[in-house]
Amino acid sequence: MWFAILVAALLLVALIAYTLYGHRRHLAISIGPKIDPASRPNTALLLIDLQDDFTSDNARHTYPTDAMKNGIMAINKLVETANANGFPVISIRQTFAGWYINFLVKLLNEGRGSPTSKGLDIDARIDGDIDHDIVKSRADAFHEPELSRVLDRHHVGKLIIVGLDGDFCVNATIKAALNRGYDVSFSDTTTLAQNPQSWRKTKSRLIALGAKDRIDEKASDAVSDTTATATATAKQSEPA
Repeated sequence: MWFAILVAALLLVALIAYTLYGHRRHLAISIGPKIDPASRPNTALLLIDLQDDFTSDNARHTYPTDAMKNGIMAINKLVETANANGFPVISIRQTFAGWYINFLVKLLNEGRGSPTSKGLDIDARIDGDIDHDIVKSRADAFHEPELSRVLDRHHVGKLIIVGLDGDFCVNATIKAALNRGYDVSFSDTTTLAQNPQSWRKTKSRLIALGAKDRIDEKASDAVSDTTATATATAKQSEPA
């Protein structure tokens, strides 16, 4: 009997350790070669995880309705501006890989983001043309080599990163971009987060690393003009 209890305890400890390892691995930030900003003058808009599984209002972990509405409105303005100015719009969508993480996703989040989910497509409320669609399996989109290849082909050195969740996939992708030397901009209005208090801390750390929060900055170039316009448009729609 004691032997059985010991084996069960060891299996439980191993399971917890493997879960923690998987969580850390999923959130790990990649490090890639530094880009040469002088040879990459162009801008790209990255849409992170804006798919039905995570944006719908009937998900287990929903975002506030007003935040989602204003966020999508502001993001659509950015997509419109990107399409009009000829810089690429890249959709990054999450599909979890591996039997264990998909078991946890099914157990804890109704299978959202799993390969068999019906909500993997980008939210239909996102208007405009998507130039590239990349599927990722981890939080940091740069773990998918295709992202770097697309940015290379378009000579992109500046990124506007929007989507969800601010504390996880957006955070990881911004950090990975900064590691590679990209000029990165983001905004509160176009970043959705389940935990606003945690997002404020995350945002402060990203700014300290060199990311640009354009909400409080005076627009002085094309990137900030775009973000400021989208933010202002969304704020005008908020109820008094």
